[in-house]
Amino acid sequence: MSNVILNQDIWSIATAIPLLLCSLIAIALILDRSLAALRCKVLTHKQQQDISTLLNQGSWNEVSNAIASSGAGYQAAMSEFANTTSLDKELREEALGLWLARYTKTLRRRLSALTTIATLAPMLGLLGTIVGLMRSFHNIGLSNGPVEPALVADGLWQALSTTAAGMIIAVLCVMCHALFQSRIRYHLSDVTDLLNRCCLTHLVAEAKHD
Repeated sequence: MSNVILNQDIWSIATAIPLLLCSLIAIALILDRSLAALRCKVLTHKQQQDISTLLNQGSWNEVSNAIASSGAGYQAAMSEFANTTSLDKELREEALGLWLARYTKTLRRRLSALTTIATLAPMLGLLGTIVGLMRSFHNIGLSNGPVEPALVADGLWQALSTTAAGMIIAVLCVMCHALFQSRIRYHLSDVTDLLNRCCLTHLVAEAKHD
C-alpha cells in the first residue's frame, strides 16, 4: 500500500513540476516585458502638433527637446536621423530602415517565449489530466469491493486541477502577449511617423536650398 501511495505522489509531483516551472518562467517574462513596455511611450496629440510645428520651422534641436520625456526610443530615432542627414535620399532611407528593423527586434525580444509557454502549458495540463485519470482507474483496479467515490476522487482532482492550472497560465500569457504587442505596435508607429516627417522636412529644406 505504501508503494502505491509513493508512486501516486511521484506522478503528482512529476506533473506539477513542469507547470510550476512554466508559471515561474511566465511570471519572469511578463515582469521583464512589462518594464520594457512601460518604456515604449506613445506620443500625445499635443506632442505630435509641437513636433510638426518645430519641423516646419527647421528647429531640429528643439524637436529632440520636445520628445525628451517620451522615452529613449524617440531620442535614438532622432540621433540616427541626425547621423544620416549627410546621405542622399536612398541611402538615408535604407539606413533608417535597417535601424528601425533592429529596434523592432529589440522591442519584441522574448515575446515568442510567451507564446511558447501559452502553447505548452495546456498540453502539460492535459498530461496531468491523463495521469489523474490513469490513477483513478488504477485505484479502481486495486479495489476488491464496491467502487466508492473516494477511490477516484483524488485522481479526478489531479486531472481537473492540472487542466485548470495549464489554462490559467496559457490565458495569462496570451493576454499579456497581446497587450505587449499592441503597446509596441503603437510605439513603432509613432517612431516611424517621426522619422518619415523628419525625412520629408529635410527633403523640402534641401529642395528650397537648391
